Amino acid sequence: MARVKDFLMDEADNILSVTANKLIGGDISEDDALKILETNKDTLSIIGLEDKYDALAVIYEMTDQLYKDINGEM
Repeated sequence: MARVKDFLMDEADNILSVTANKLIGGDISEDDALKILETNKDTLSIIGLEDKYDALAVIYEMTDQLYKDINGEM
C-alpha cells in the first residue's frame, strides 16, 4: 500500500510540475490548467489539495519560482 501512495504522490507532483511548465511556457491557458487539475483531482488529493483552485495556487507559486529561476531573480 505504501508503494501505491508513493506512486500517487510522485504522480501528483508530476502533474503540478508539468502543468506549471506548460503554463509558464504559454503552451496552455489558465482555463486549460484548471481542466487538467479538475481531471486529476483524485490524484492531487493525495498530497492534500482539496480542489483545482488549491492546486492552481500551488502552480502559481511554482511558476513564480520558475520565472525567478529563468530570469536570475532571487
